[in-house]
Amino acid sequence: MPTLQERLDAYKKEFESGAPPRNAPREAIETMHRATAELKATGIEARALTIGDRAPSFSLFNQDQVQVASADLLREGPLVVGFFRGHW
Repeated sequence: MPTLQERLDAYKKEFESGAPPRNAPREAIETMHRATAELKATGIEARALTIGDRAPSFSLFNQDQVQVASADLLREGPLVVGFFRGHW
């Protein structure tokens, strides 16, 4: 079974090929590469949390537009945060 990194590398190669089913235009791929390089140039990578780091307290809106605080959720047990792009 391939590792997660191998699977991500294969997906990236497929996506950047511009072939179906993704059909990513070359301009979009170049924009993504440029934006990634700009982010890396800010040094943000070095400041990112890593495995085992404690995240600072935060509050976010859930899918029902209700504000939820991480501290409240942590009182109930371990917390896993997932992000999704939203509803179309």
